[in-house]
Amino acid sequence: MADEGWMVTLLYALLIVLLLGSGCRPAENDQQRNVILITLDTQRADYIGALGDQKAHTPHIDGFARRGIVYENAFSPIPITLPAHAALFFSLPPHALQIYNNGQIFTSPESPSLAEIFHRRGFLTAAFVSLGVLKARFKLDEGFETYWDRQHPRRWYRTAGEVNDRVIPWLQGNHDRRFFLWIHYSDPHDPYAPPSLPPDLRVWHNDAVHREICVRRREDLKLEFLLHPGDNHITFECLLPFPSTRQDYRISFNDIAFQNSEHLEIFLEGGDWLTRGDSRILAFTDKAVLRIVNPGPARELVMSTQGNINLFPSEQADGYRQEVEYLDGEIGRLTQTLQSLALLENTIVVLVGDHGEGLGDYYGPNNEVYFGHIHYLRDVYLRIPLIVYDPASRMASSRIADPVSLLDVAPTLLRKMGWRVPRSHTGRPLPDSGYTPDRNRLLFEETYSPEAFADRFGGRRASWHLIYTPAQKSIRLFRPGADPAETVDVYPQFRHDPEVRKLTDEVVRRARKIRASKPVVRLDEESRRMLKSLGYIR
Repeated sequence: MADEGWMVTLLYALLIVLLLGSGCRPAENDQQRNVILITLDTQRADYIGALGDQKAHTPHIDGFARRGIVYENAFSPIPITLPAHAALFFSLPPHALQIYNNGQIFTSPESPSLAEIFHRRGFLTAAFVSLGVLKARFKLDEGFETYWDRQHPRRWYRTAGEVNDRVIPWLQGNHDRRFFLWIHYSDPHDPYAPPSLPPDLRVWHNDAVHREICVRRREDLKLEFLLHPGDNHITFECLLPFPSTRQDYRISFNDIAFQNSEHLEIFLEGGDWLTRGDSRILAFTDKAVLRIVNPGPARELVMSTQGNINLFPSEQADGYRQEVEYLDGEIGRLTQTLQSLALLENTIVVLVGDHGEGLGDYYGPNNEVYFGHIHYLRDVYLRIPLIVYDPASRMASSRIADPVSLLDVAPTLLRKMGWRVPRSHTGRPLPDSGYTPDRNRLLFEETYSPEAFADRFGGRRASWHLIYTPAQKSIRLFRPGADPAETVDVYPQFRHDPEVRKLTDEVVRRARKIRASKPVVRLDEESRRMLKSLGYIR
């Protein structure tokens, strides 16, 4: 019997060694390991210091990169926020989840989400999201005991500081429990308007300053004026004039409406009334004056609108940089909290983008300099930062150059916890160090109307990146390694190459199958209003 006991002990010890050596841990080791998943909405990889050419100063994100593993070529399957996050949590492509656009009510599949898996394992689960497209009503909240999605009363987004004001107290109150925490920051998202921006509009009522506003924040505005009998003047003065002589509108008030304006005579000087559909717009360059004749007694006039400012491409790009640097400062504030609570010693932290952003890199359909995402599938719209900090990893400060996917995040976290990866996951656990890449792996890409101009599909394999637009019967092919800006379409030259033909056949075949089964996407009125406020639709 003593010999049998010795053999059992030896076998158990060998099992422990094998589990640890393979990167897996026995289930009881997860008792002291927390996970913080930080998604950086609209964050370009090349605007992270550790991943780019110092376009932005990001010392706090770079700190995680120095202590963690940097995946230099990580890609999202879709440049749309809600479908990208659904793909992350379920490790399934958007078309498999039948989630195509922001504003859709998500129907989760039978397989559990990443949050549900942690919840079933006894972890406290919480999410703090900053953008209206991720509100709980869209059903990405399954598995979370806390899901904070309270939006600002005048805009559809929260700043990183506002998010941290909720996250930090939660951490202070729950740091002694096992937890899975998702933090969503969306500061680099349009509008590029960090809190430090000064006012760009001064509003005068008669001869007194009524209010100063940062129109660039694109908040819903409600201006109230007490009109005395007779003539009144409301003056809008631009505090951020065009940096050079330019005959164009600098500021506009969209969807403008007046309350309690019966019998008033309103005359506009120095600006223009424009219309877009049913919307009435007041637009001007430097100054506009509303001269209002009130024929009766004193009354209150309420003007409701949303302001917008017309920026040069250089101003927009600089605003994006400022947003990234502001966000990095708030990640520094979060990091200080984690250090003060001694959480960095036992917490896996993942920083990952959901998609990139166009910053004037290419022209749009009307030959305009294009800022934004959603519509296109080039690298600037899909390459994302992915940094994994794991205090138990022996591969700190590693850099992986092989292409990986946003779909790989969930199975990677489950493997790190020593848990089984569901069969439904299409992503792959990411290695901690260099490995032989699978040259046959296809990273499939997609984006969809009605948010996008048209359905588009792409495929990335080895040195090739192919983009297919069915409505235009267009196939474009790029070699990002030799042409990082993807400006040279080499499809005519390489269309008969065996690898290119195989890639083309796979992307076109999958695209046709998806489009044949894709339902009509319908948005409710609240979703349409939110997407319009964020600039996604007109």
